[in-house]
Amino acid sequence: MFCAGNVYSLLKRAGTFLKSKGLSEPESDAEVLLSFVLQTKRSKLPLMRSQKLTDIQVSQYEEYILRRSKREPAAYITGLAGFMDFEFKVNKSVLIPRPETEILVETALKFAKKENKNSVLDLCTGSGCIAVSLAKLGKFKDIMASDISGSALEVAKENAQINRVLNINFVKSDVFGEISGRNFDIIVSNPPYVSHEEYDALEPELKYEPEIALTAEDIGLFFYKRIAGEAGRYLKDNGFILIELNAYKAGEIKQIFSTGDYENIEIIKDYAGLPRILKAENRC
Repeated sequence: MFCAGNVYSLLKRAGTFLKSKGLSEPESDAEVLLSFVLQTKRSKLPLMRSQKLTDIQVSQYEEYILRRSKREPAAYITGLAGFMDFEFKVNKSVLIPRPETEILVETALKFAKKENKNSVLDLCTGSGCIAVSLAKLGKFKDIMASDISGSALEVAKENAQINRVLNINFVKSDVFGEISGRNFDIIVSNPPYVSHEEYDALEPELKYEPEIALTAEDIGLFFYKRIAGEAGRYLKDNGFILIELNAYKAGEIKQIFSTGDYENIEIIKDYAGLPRILKAENRC
């Protein structure tokens, strides 16, 4: 597909090819994948524009560009994703960390510092990006992270090692199923919340991600209802839950928590102005 060439010419050809396939950010994808092939930072590519690639590097780059043209996410091609300025391993057992989920981490850190909270449970941990980021940036003495998927937990454990985090207790659990006799200051969660109808209409990239980590029964509200119904038993007095929202069902989700044992329920918006996080305090 590509002839041998330098960094500049390969980026131009790759960007044009990906654009012809309808990708929304072809130049960005081309740069991410080329920097991975060259094992360098993306920011250094302009300084390397005249550097020629070996035949092996060109062949590898072609393979990655073809995979991306078929809408496979770049993060699955490289096996890496950035989150909270840390690097995480990802594969098709876990969701790719999203920038909007950083709001969940930032909010947890803010309230933990303000209210002197030192224990946290991360439900549906997936890649472990939330729990690992909290461990790196907070002062928590007790961190537990759970997921129903054993393969996801293996990725999360590896990410803890990669980021030199040793104080997370990983547990295989269907929501609170295997978390007995424990209470936490904070429960955080980014649960599956896409309805099956919504899933059918998702962009092709999302179909590469594990459906179990995306979809939920009851028009996407199943896990919100389950967590709202059970979380109070696992929260300490004056503890609270922070849960990522389906922005288009924020009102319904707030109503679910309003009918439970919670008070001071508030919705926190993301940087785009969309409702992103629900905070609910345990009613003592």
